[in-house]
Amino acid sequence: MAKHKWNLKFLVYFVGFGFLLAHSSLFAAPSLVNGIAFFVNDYPVTLMEVYKVQQRDKVSQQIAIDLLINDRLHKEEIDKRKIVVNEIEIQDEIARIARQKKATLEQVRNYIQGNGGNWEHYKEEIKRNLQKRKLYQSITQEGLRMVDEKELENYYNTHKQEFSIPQSIDVVKYFSKEAKSLEKVVQSNGKVVLSDVQKTNEVLQTMELHPQIVSAFTQGAIGRFTPIFPVSDEFVVFLIKAKNNPALLPYDNVRNVVLQKIMEQKEDYLIYEYFEKLRSNAKVNIVRLN
Repeated sequence: MAKHKWNLKFLVYFVGFGFLLAHSSLFAAPSLVNGIAFFVNDYPVTLMEVYKVQQRDKVSQQIAIDLLINDRLHKEEIDKRKIVVNEIEIQDEIARIARQKKATLEQVRNYIQGNGGNWEHYKEEIKRNLQKRKLYQSITQEGLRMVDEKELENYYNTHKQEFSIPQSIDVVKYFSKEAKSLEKVVQSNGKVVLSDVQKTNEVLQTMELHPQIVSAFTQGAIGRFTPIFPVSDEFVVFLIKAKNNPALLPYDNVRNVVLQKIMEQKEDYLIYEYFEKLRSNAKVNIVRLN
């Protein structure tokens, strides 16, 4: 996805007390089935799982049930769509997380194990998250096939400012051989400038900028910093002061960008709606809850 910004915590749907009342006939006398609390479309959930979720998340039994129903619906969809994640993908994801934390793979492993965690369990959690990410991508791609040209054009016509590029941009340029020094500039909003950081006022001509960084200037807000860019043997960041003489880009040139923006707006709703339908059709068979 264009902006891969999906939050996995988003899909916590609550069935609520009304759901269980509607299925009150399912509460038969406690069964002797060993450890099974309930089934979701024939996927079992154990009493121990319910208890563990209650303890882990500090929630009531009802909310724990809701979370586990949601978990089984995810597993069913992952199985149905034959979504797989291999060892290379898991290692790549752990490496990405390590880079974000400015750590090595060994440091991540040591941190997990040093805090009582199990490395193999951690990798399994990474695998589940990657499976969910692929599942969400699959769901949104299906839903977004229904976006027609008229909807794209309407978005373009009502959000023209998003597709206008200034001819020039007034900036304050900060540069240094140390990226961390520039991070302090950004974090302090320009108030902390270390001795190894230099700065100049410049007017950048948009047409002369590298296409890959044009969006950082055109989409960045006035008064905000761009990301930090590596340039030759040093690093640079820009404070955007003004955007001059904006010109609207032709629709054909930005059609894919328009589609990307619509996708970003719709993806959360598409996934929410999809799982709501699954929940409404799910067969939840309560065995026992104590």
